[in-house]
Amino acid sequence: MKKKYILSGLLASIFLFTSCESRLDIAEHGVSNVSTYYQTDDEANEAATAMYYRCFTTYNSWFMINNLLSDDCWSGGGTHYDGSFYKLADYTFDTDYGTIKTLYTNLYNTIYAANVVLENVKGESTIKNRAIAEAHVFRALSYFELTTLWGTPPLVDHTLQPNEYQQGNSDQSALWALIESDLTTAINSNALTEKNNVDDKTYRVTKQYAQALLGKVYVFEKKWSEAVNILDQVIQSGKYKLYEDYSNIGTMVGECNSESIFEMNRPNDTSNPSLNFDLLWDYLGLRGEKYNVSGSTLSGRSWGFMNPTKDLYDAFVVEEGADGYRLHNSIITYQQLKDEQKAYISDGLTVTDNEGYYDFKWRILGSDFSLAYNVPKNFRFMRYAEVLLLAAEANLEAGSANKALEYVNQVRSRAKAKNLTSITMDNIKTEKRVELCFEACRYQDLIRWGDAASVLAGRGGKYPILSSTGNVTWTTINQSATHGFKTGKHELLPFPATEILVNTNMKQNPGW
Repeated sequence: MKKKYILSGLLASIFLFTSCESRLDIAEHGVSNVSTYYQTDDEANEAATAMYYRCFTTYNSWFMINNLLSDDCWSGGGTHYDGSFYKLADYTFDTDYGTIKTLYTNLYNTIYAANVVLENVKGESTIKNRAIAEAHVFRALSYFELTTLWGTPPLVDHTLQPNEYQQGNSDQSALWALIESDLTTAINSNALTEKNNVDDKTYRVTKQYAQALLGKVYVFEKKWSEAVNILDQVIQSGKYKLYEDYSNIGTMVGECNSESIFEMNRPNDTSNPSLNFDLLWDYLGLRGEKYNVSGSTLSGRSWGFMNPTKDLYDAFVVEEGADGYRLHNSIITYQQLKDEQKAYISDGLTVTDNEGYYDFKWRILGSDFSLAYNVPKNFRFMRYAEVLLLAAEANLEAGSANKALEYVNQVRSRAKAKNLTSITMDNIKTEKRVELCFEACRYQDLIRWGDAASVLAGRGGKYPILSSTGNVTWTTINQSATHGFKTGKHELLPFPATEILVNTNMKQNPGW
């Protein structure tokens, strides 16, 4: 089991976000005053750590929402209706849906933590300046997700006073302007961490991550020349390269590798499981009571969510054949599960939401567990392959097809796929789908490309059931008008019903 390092003060910083003012003007023991606390490097570092922790809490819901809303995976579990994730895959979620509300809330918690730093930490040292720069990045990242998923969320660029709590919808142009400004300020500060070389490791926000995120922002805004310029700076920095061992691109062996642009460390501290207890990785893989894994290195402790669709598998086959290197290290068939991994569905049982394909990229080994339900795998937010594919799209749209072809072929060469001789936008869309599958990119891409209505309309009509013999049968859902992607509605997520209820200045998104 790998050695993990715990970010100092991970939980101790939480108390910073509650400030109390006594009506009797009696000093309270053990309570820090927010206006006087952030004076030392240690205190600034605690505030920065709190931002990392708040961002950390967004990952689970962000990962599940953006993957299950795509056409790359089924929901899963014990049955199709296990838990509530099927509502994402079927497009039957509503304004009360808990996972969406959780992501919305946690993103604003991260923004609050960033605003606390920006208002209270004064740059007088390397650590303070770094904390301020990181705050700009975390606020920009949070608003990127809020803007692309909700469209017009409230813009909160300072800690609110009670009379400011009911913020209304913001103009989208103002949101993009804040994101650009935050990232530009962070990049130009010269205060962010930078790797020394491609083999260096860091879990901090780096200058190159801020540049890559700004490049992604420009791509979403269709500012192609600006995107080309900033993404090329990341590529030409010489600090990142494609990780040669794609077989471990999503495993614990391949954590914080040469193409990790931003990766959040998760501690392996069995004496303090609250620091790294997390159910995300337990959702992915082989559901325990359904499979026999006695002869396998794979874990059977999963709940069995998020199995790949045949449509995704077929997209791989078109690009690199059924024996493709990248395919075999991203998705395996049921036959390969039995023959190569020595795991199989127990006789007479069936697995719901499975067409006979398994996510091998995020595979969980029995040895990965440090506690009963605890896999301390790192959270991956962006890797270098995404930078190359964003740069390819920007260059193609800006008129530099040769540069776009070069970047796509770098990704394909690592995947051991045949190089392309010419490039189209469809090539880039497909390459991004197969290279970054299960990495929470696909849904937002389908929306911005205008492809969602045609690709996602059929979601929720039926679901597959895989038997122990490998046969697949289908169950048709008594489909109502609420199933499947609806144009004019599902381009944006609904604002949580509680937000609309208590905030009279907020307007709900169309169709909700």
